[in-house]
Amino acid sequence: MIRHGRVRLLRDEGASFGKGSTGWFVGFKLHVRIPASGAILVSVSTPGNWPDPAVAPALAEALNGGIAFADVAYRGEARFATLAEDGLLVVTPAAAAKNTRECALISSVHERIETTFSSLWSRFLDWVLSRSWEGLWSTIKRKTLHYNLCRAGILPAS
Repeated sequence: MIRHGRVRLLRDEGASFGKGSTGWFVGFKLHVRIPASGAILVSVSTPGNWPDPAVAPALAEALNGGIAFADVAYRGEARFATLAEDGLLVVTPAAAAKNTRECALISSVHERIETTFSSLWSRFLDWVLSRSWEGLWSTIKRKTLHYNLCRAGILPAS
């Protein structure tokens, strides 16, 4: 219950109950934009109860068109149409027929993204003990920078 009590400190900052792939949690969600190189270019944090697709425009804003791969939480024809107006084609795993080249490509990209999140998750294993939103965001930025520097070969991977 220590974690729940600590997150309760951030309730005024927006921490809330949310549901992820592993179950319920109290806190925030981290959304990132990762190009083919694997570095993290943009990160957006939202309260746990915000729907994932609400972040799509913020992540797509810095792109000048192109193709974006997203998980199934970002699906929806209206959302795709809105992003397509800005020249961004969004592809989800459900968009490709099974056992096709497109499906293999999407699976490959999705695997790279999951590997990035796995690496980030291992950096956060030491419990984030932030007591304010500024402290939490500073920790996220520091750990993201460490990830990018390791990925670029500037720092040894830990």
